[in-house]
Amino acid sequence: MSADPTLSADGAGHPPKSEEKLSSSERIVKDILRGLYDGRYVAGQRLVEPDLVARYAVSRSTVREAIKRLAAQGVVEAHHNRGARIRQLSKEEARNILCISEVIVGLAARMAAANIDEPGCREEMQQVVDRIVEATRQSDKIVFLRARNRFHRTMARISRNPELDQIIANLQVHLVRNRLVMQPEEREASYIAIGKAILAGDVEAAEANARKHVRRMIELVDEAYEPPLISGWD
Repeated sequence: MSADPTLSADGAGHPPKSEEKLSSSERIVKDILRGLYDGRYVAGQRLVEPDLVARYAVSRSTVREAIKRLAAQGVVEAHHNRGARIRQLSKEEARNILCISEVIVGLAARMAAANIDEPGCREEMQQVVDRIVEATRQSDKIVFLRARNRFHRTMARISRNPELDQIIANLQVHLVRNRLVMQPEEREASYIAIGKAILAGDVEAAEANARKHVRRMIELVDEAYEPPLISGWD
């Protein structure tokens, strides 16, 4: 699979880091996070040390360091003597993350609208809106997840707020592991509304539309969130 330009060293879209400068454990973290996007890794999946040692041709200590990093990000649950597993968000956890996202994404949209007239920003924003539309109509979950990630990261980048950029990247890692709950047509219209407001430089509408989008996701989570059933630690 070719590299996704919206993902980088940690798979979440953080500022790129040269492959040559990555440690072995960082490369494992990067690949597992990418795997969450393309379906090679799924919520609830066990991360078995011997399997990872063989797959990545590294030592057990390197694998343990990678798992430790993933656990620190909240991506993996690691239990002594019971191994590690990709974390599955409960309904409450998913809702809590979305409540935080409503504020953060709204702020990113507002700041992006405020900065839209800066050189290159309008063209970049139009590209990600177009990509959202194209991805939605392809009916491919992975393609859409990448387009969604790029949309949010572009908003954050245009906002010129590195801290906001980092927070959104971390939120994307958590949300990618759970099912898309909004119908494609509704989702497309919602992103178009956010994009149009940003492109118009309308800070109030940009924030309002972004927050409305996330609130709709919260409503759908409350109505019908059903994470995959995960068996106990085996």
